[in-house]
Amino acid sequence: MRLSPGSGADHVGVYMYRTNRGSTRTRDNRTAVRRSSLAAVCLVVLVPALAACGSDTSTRSPDDRSSGASATKEAGAAAPAEKVDACALLKPAEITPVIGENDGGRPDSGVGESVCLWENPDTYHSVTLSIGSPGTAAPDQSASGTDGISFGSGNAADFAVGDRACTLQVVTSVTDESDRPAMAELIGLVRTRV
Repeated sequence: MRLSPGSGADHVGVYMYRTNRGSTRTRDNRTAVRRSSLAAVCLVVLVPALAACGSDTSTRSPDDRSSGASATKEAGAAAPAEKVDACALLKPAEITPVIGENDGGRPDSGVGESVCLWENPDTYHSVTLSIGSPGTAAPDQSASGTDGISFGSGNAADFAVGDRACTLQVVTSVTDESDRPAMAELIGLVRTRV
């Protein structure tokens, strides 16, 4: 089969070709072009529409994201928990006896809904508090360790406040456990303020 521009060569996709039996036929590929254009338009329109129909978890509370949760809330249901500012939970004056003069606390990166770092610029001693989002605490987390505090390596202590998993790290001495009493005291203050 040999394709050559036919009488409709001024139109895209119109070709004449000779069949194996010697006759000449005209092929119009404009239908195929129209079909592929229609398919492209459908993809451009339908894909975003289908994506919008997917689950929208970014605007729903964690309770609504669970499987089988109803889309409507009952009247009078509790509002979602407010975001906690870790830097507002401890005052610089409460941190000073632990690490000395400090910068007053500043937001920091790390794991949790809100993380704050207080640092002594001369000694680099520090306190870091991380407050988890609601629903992050394990069901038995408040029962682990003394007073619900689980001390770990790196002078870090894990504890729960309600259903939030939290961590407090005090770094003044990395060779012993002398920071633990100060950590327990600061955790006690945090628990009364969240």
